[in-house]
Amino acid sequence: MADLDLPPVGLDGLDGIEPATTVALAGASGGPWLAAYRELVDAGAVVLLLDPDAPPAEHRRLLDAAGGGRLAVVDGDRVTLTGAPRSSNHPPGTVLLPSSGTTGAPKLVPRSQDSLRAEGRRHARYARLGADDTLLVPLHLWHAYALGWAHAAFEAQCRIVAVPPTSLGRCAEHIAAGATVLALVPTVARLLAQRRGREVPDNALRMAMVGAGPVDAALEERFAAAFGIGLARNYGSTETGALFSGAPGSPPGCVGYPLDGVEFRVVAPDGADLRPGAQGELLVRVAGEAWHPMGDLASYDPATGLRLLGRRTRAIRRGDRWIAPEEIEAALCRHPDIADARVYPVRHGTSVALQAEVVHVRGPGADVSGLGEHAKALLGSQKVPDRVRCVGEVPRGRVGKPLPPRALALADRDVLIAAATAYKRSELLFALVDLGIVEALGRGATTAPELAARLGLDEAACAELLRTAEEAGLLRPEDPLPAARDGNGDVETALVALEGELSRTWVTREALAEVVRSGVAKRPFDREGPSERLREVYQAAMHGTAAHQRARSGLALARFAPGQRLLEVSGGPGVYHRIAGGGTHAGRGPLPDGVFDLVVLANSIHGPAADLRAVAERVPLGGRLLVDDVFLDTPEGVPPETRLDWLTHGGTAWPTEAAAVTGLAAVGFTVERTLHLGRPACTMLLAVKERS
Repeated sequence: MADLDLPPVGLDGLDGIEPATTVALAGASGGPWLAAYRELVDAGAVVLLLDPDAPPAEHRRLLDAAGGGRLAVVDGDRVTLTGAPRSSNHPPGTVLLPSSGTTGAPKLVPRSQDSLRAEGRRHARYARLGADDTLLVPLHLWHAYALGWAHAAFEAQCRIVAVPPTSLGRCAEHIAAGATVLALVPTVARLLAQRRGREVPDNALRMAMVGAGPVDAALEERFAAAFGIGLARNYGSTETGALFSGAPGSPPGCVGYPLDGVEFRVVAPDGADLRPGAQGELLVRVAGEAWHPMGDLASYDPATGLRLLGRRTRAIRRGDRWIAPEEIEAALCRHPDIADARVYPVRHGTSVALQAEVVHVRGPGADVSGLGEHAKALLGSQKVPDRVRCVGEVPRGRVGKPLPPRALALADRDVLIAAATAYKRSELLFALVDLGIVEALGRGATTAPELAARLGLDEAACAELLRTAEEAGLLRPEDPLPAARDGNGDVETALVALEGELSRTWVTREALAEVVRSGVAKRPFDREGPSERLREVYQAAMHGTAAHQRARSGLALARFAPGQRLLEVSGGPGVYHRIAGGGTHAGRGPLPDGVFDLVVLANSIHGPAADLRAVAERVPLGGRLLVDDVFLDTPEGVPPETRLDWLTHGGTAWPTEAAAVTGLAAVGFTVERTLHLGRPACTMLLAVKERS
């Protein structure tokens, strides 16, 4: 058993697990999770590994896909076990790993204990893991790559420490405390390298290995400068586990040589083996089993090892050659203003065009005309994108790989009918507001005759309208002993007024159609601007008590002190600088000149402050940036109605927290704290500028 540094096997709540029954396991990475995993496997359960941050609906869907069973949630040193036992068709000890493959649609991949133990031994032998080692894994342990390293620790009987990939500070502390082997993915490696100067220079690391993505020369150089060692490479898949490993300093795209027990072939479309250096499809065989197609294009050179060119499913055929989008994406990202990129084919009849989507640090409106020349300097002419488009984010799967555009089909008839008739319920609510009924109910009138008399309405029609509203759940019988009001009534009324105004103006079928026809860059909202009425109801709905409470919390989080220079960029009236008692407030338009100790982007990173390069110029080294906004990837999720707001009249830059963190890192910021507050959750990101 590995030294988990946390509670050992025997957690409360896992008694009575029957062999060959399915148990879904969710919980934060760490010792208790590993202990629960080992106990379930030792009991012979079929273990389905779940992302604890995924919504309950996804947990249920995956558990249903596994044939049903129980859910075990790890919380501290206790496990909550719910549901009824359900026998599985898989052998005892099987681990089911959700995988997005290349489409983003989850599937379950079964791995036997023999397969996982063999993968652990391959890792342990290559890394020369021993009982004196400390293996640091800043990854989610329910992902296949991290789980393979956990089994390596089990095989080597060494100490393993797992921290979330977002906890860079904790990761740095464990490196300084003597971690010897580090298993990570490119994103985490890049963020750790950007913390250069914040680490203790001396460390005991003798190996840092990257899997689930490529290592380019720039990343290796930055990481070596920060920690004194280069990045080893690892390659495998959810289905097979780790297969190849390569030493630091390998050429970009190279993943080295096969691990013990692994055979491979590079084959032509007809299945014939290709000569060294030729490009073809990669097949592997582990421990003499059947040949397994990896879905990757590759070439092999005995001098440098296996070189991956890209996913076979993502590869683009142009003329007589394959083009790997990954190579083009890496070249685009070498531009200093490009934080992320995705490349895919767009087919028109028999022709194939290369489309590139890039995330620019100056936001979706940035000029990308120079990227063509940048690409030509790094790539062959046939690999230069035909079109480059700025986007707010690049959609990525669970382990960070770009996802292709999704193929879609219409939902079931009942869903479509429900959506088609939903407007009647909202129009009913807006009618209650427009007639004055909502306001009158708050002032004491409660019955249809009273409301009709007070508001001058037809009594019969009023009664029928109120009866319909009650059946729709918009009204309820009055409580004879009403509870104390929670103070949110005015906010709720303001939100209803805002939605009522949007339903007449910017979120209509006509507005949606116009945006899709002309593009987001030419939206009617941006051409015409909001009306005075919309500005009025927006300010009332979005900048009330909750915004003031959040501003106080944000200033405390940023450790803002009187006398410090404050710049607030806000889509509203500016709550932060009022709470702070001074500072500079900016809305739409160019940012004011100057350098500030704290810059707050309150409801503005998606629009007024989308140009992160300009924001970074207002923050000195060591200065702080606080983002207070709503993102589309908030842990609780956002309703589709919010996405319609985003499309028709909202800011389009940095739509997700993940995209914002990537963009901030590209201009020199490291996010130190993340908080999610309220429902739906507002996100606070506190970042420090560590490089220019």
